[in-house]
Amino acid sequence: MEITIKSWGVSKKNEKILMYTLKNKFMEIEIINYGGVLRRISTPNKEGILENVVLNLPSIKDYEERSPYFGSLIGRNAGRISNGTFSLNGETYTLAKNNGNNNLHGGIDNFGHKVWNVEEIKGEDFIGLKLSLESPHMEEGFPGNVKVEVKYILKGNELSLEYYGTSDRPTYLNLTNHTYFNLSGDFKRDITDEYLQLDCDEFIAVDEATLPVEIKSVTNTAFDFRNSTLLKDFLYSDDEQIKIVNQGLDHPFILRHSRENVISLEDKISGRTLEVVTNQPAVVIYTGNYLHEIGKLNEEIECKKHMGICFETQNYADALRFLPDKAFITTPDSPYIQKTKFIFNIK
Repeated sequence: MEITIKSWGVSKKNEKILMYTLKNKFMEIEIINYGGVLRRISTPNKEGILENVVLNLPSIKDYEERSPYFGSLIGRNAGRISNGTFSLNGETYTLAKNNGNNNLHGGIDNFGHKVWNVEEIKGEDFIGLKLSLESPHMEEGFPGNVKVEVKYILKGNELSLEYYGTSDRPTYLNLTNHTYFNLSGDFKRDITDEYLQLDCDEFIAVDEATLPVEIKSVTNTAFDFRNSTLLKDFLYSDDEQIKIVNQGLDHPFILRHSRENVISLEDKISGRTLEVVTNQPAVVIYTGNYLHEIGKLNEEIECKKHMGICFETQNYADALRFLPDKAFITTPDSPYIQKTKFIFNIK
């Protein structure tokens, strides 16, 4: 096991960008301090060939100018907040509107656009990084002086993300990671040949602005992934909820937690599998329905629609408006805690 560090350019704010590489016998991971971006996860296919299974970009300039949050840590809020406002303890807070009339992923200067502090952490059977930052009271309109730590821990074939946040007054924190997975390896194919399985009986329908409107059963719908389902069969369905987000998924699913691995993804061609374990009540799954607008991933490969799939484990979407009784409120006595683990295997 080893951790190496190298310079990876300078941001537009003249901040030094560093890339950290974590390596063990099974896999290799790259993380940059800008946005806490999980830039590369290299895992073996069934023939033992190590290849990258997440979408990425070649330079810090690309991440600053055209990244759709590839691999980024998302905060203070994951997803959209309707009309860029929320109410908490009788007070209404006005947020930045950076997605039409709504706040998306915490606003303009959000966590995915900041340079994080990084410390190395090591144990007998794991290596990792602890990323941290402070967000002042009313940054992007959110209340509370907030301190956030996110640990990336590599242990065997598992990558764990452990989030911890504190605030000096009640506030709403809802964090996630926005990695786009593609198990084909080095972007050989899009995700339409991969198989998805979810421990979910219900999903949340959305409107034209991708805001939650109704909890619905997955039974007898295209959103039933309780059995392993070929994504190609789903992505080209004529279901109105699929069409409304440009032919794909951009929906919250309510996790049952009837089994530990609440999400499974499999690429039968490469033999790679990904399983997700989380303590969160929901996951927003996004199938890269607008990725064709990004341009090139590198000199050889143009980014295409459905090139990657995101598993944004989190609290319920737009919870303070849509499901206020289920919103996690962070207070001085009740810190924000989230754990999500990605497990990579070969079949």
